Amino acid sequence: MDLIQSNGQPRYGRFSELPLSIDISKYNYKTAYGKSLVGWRKHLKYKKFKFCSIQHEHYSIGVAIVDIAWAGHGFFYIYDHERNEILEWNAINAFARNTQLDEQPLFNQSYFLNNPYQIEMQHANGARYITVSKYGEIILSVRTFCAGTTPLSLCSPNGINGWTYTQKLTTLACEGFFKNKKGQVIQFNDRTFAALDDTCGFLRPETAWFWLSCNFWDEQNNRIGINLASGVNESFGNENSLWVNGQLYALSDVLFQQVSDTQWIIQSLDESLNLTVTTGWRRYENLNLRLVGSQFSQWQAKISGTVLQDGQKIIFNEQYGLIEQHYAKW
Repeated sequence: MDLIQSNGQPRYGRFSELPLSIDISKYNYKTAYGKSLVGWRKHLKYKKFKFCSIQHEHYSIGVAIVDIAWAGHGFFYIYDHERNEILEWNAINAFARNTQLDEQPLFNQSYFLNNPYQIEMQHANGARYITVSKYGEIILSVRTFCAGTTPLSLCSPNGINGWTYTQKLTTLACEGFFKNKKGQVIQFNDRTFAALDDTCGFLRPETAWFWLSCNFWDEQNNRIGINLASGVNESFGNENSLWVNGQLYALSDVLFQQVSDTQWIIQSLDESLNLTVTTGWRRYENLNLRLVGSQFSQWQAKISGTVLQDGQKIIFNEQYGLIEQHYAKW
């Protein structure tokens, strides 16, 4: 199926299968006053991004390509929890020059180039290939394997005329290597997990959300992953999900509450989820250009608490994860 229907509107809900394509040219975008927008005016309203997080023992890695039409954005970081050391880089390309973000669900190829760095992401045959290089020297090379894990695939309306499609996977096996801040080559192993987040759509002109992602091996050697969000993708269902050994379970609505500078509490509406999040290093951006702007915080975190699922208690015991707060005016 194509996400966009023949009537020019997207399909809504959670999907059991990934859409075969997302043909934005077929989407009939209208302003709040009923006027259809086409060409560059429509293009400026369309936002899309891809993010990959990798957890390797005591290292956390994040890589992203973002296309918000008036700008392209790329970033990556490699954070060493034990030494509290960070290798980080980010850049913005005006009007998304040297930025290609292919949002097609099954086969896609994206890149972001801003010398001396280049980020590349490719997806084909159920695998995601990601490389980050500096002056042609590879800093990160990873292949993640999506088979055996049920993807979250959700499209929901937002505002009076927009929609958001998100596709997420977690607890993915991966192979490859990265170089830490000292230049040492470290291989991924069979305990390494990756999580993928692909999102696109016509989001609200002012958008704000909270988000949490975590994946780990529990004491029974089950692979556990969780994705929680508030403020986006919750007008027709939500994107809150738990994965146990690759099987996806839908979760109730959740509330994010920051109780101190370094601690958050997350609780679900049905009281089945209670998590405490302690934050550490933060990737932070603050941009205010009046007409457009962004305030972005993504913290490295340790997550504790429980989630009840089908009578089974999933225990989080200071697991590494991410918590994010983002405000965008675009």
